[in-house]
Amino acid sequence: MNSMEKMKLLPLKEQAYMKQLFAYCTKEIKDSMFVAEVEKGCNFIVQGEKCKYIFIILRGRAKGIDRQVQGKVYVFKEFLPGRVLGEFECLSGIAEYTITIQAATDCTFWVIPAGLYLDWMRIDGNALFLRAQRLLLELTHQTRENRKYLLLNCKDRLIAYFLEQYEKKQSDGQAMIGKSRDEISNATGFCVKTINRNVKNLQEQGYISIQTGKICISEVQYERMKTYTEENLF
Repeated sequence: MNSMEKMKLLPLKEQAYMKQLFAYCTKEIKDSMFVAEVEKGCNFIVQGEKCKYIFIILRGRAKGIDRQVQGKVYVFKEFLPGRVLGEFECLSGIAEYTITIQAATDCTFWVIPAGLYLDWMRIDGNALFLRAQRLLLELTHQTRENRKYLLLNCKDRLIAYFLEQYEKKQSDGQAMIGKSRDEISNATGFCVKTINRNVKNLQEQGYISIQTGKICISEVQYERMKTYTEENLF
């Protein structure tokens, strides 16, 4: 299977997008692009290192991380198949990667040399339009989400977080949120003590369950939380 045939690893919607994106790309891009397998836990993009490659996720999940002064690692963003990584720096003329990105699972990527990717965008109006459109959509969504969550209290932010996690992880109407309290604290911006108190309250109110120390959400509980957000939040 050559590099372009790896497109089959993507979800159908992203396959259609990539076919459009690569419709008029140069032979040099297709010849230079290669497939890379990255193990879970590997930092394949490191903040401050030279921006040499663009990564397109074909399979697996990645996460943006920030190692704080105290040594704690803050996970601030997850990236799913179809996401183009390293592109922002390349198109913005920034020489070094601005964030560190780690494989959250074993991952498969398309990898394109950054210089060739920039040359491609300069001459392919179709590809540049599609990428500009996608980047603006992502920026608009991020701005809206940041504004939406800014004033939420801990309970409401936890409910919003658990809804998002359920939608990503659910299988047969059940989802186990395999995150530690520290990870939830990092993701929501509240201290662990406050998280523990509000998780207990949500359990007592029947929004979530705890099994062997893990937070579990059923389809019924998901629908209850969804109704709560529709009626009280957004």
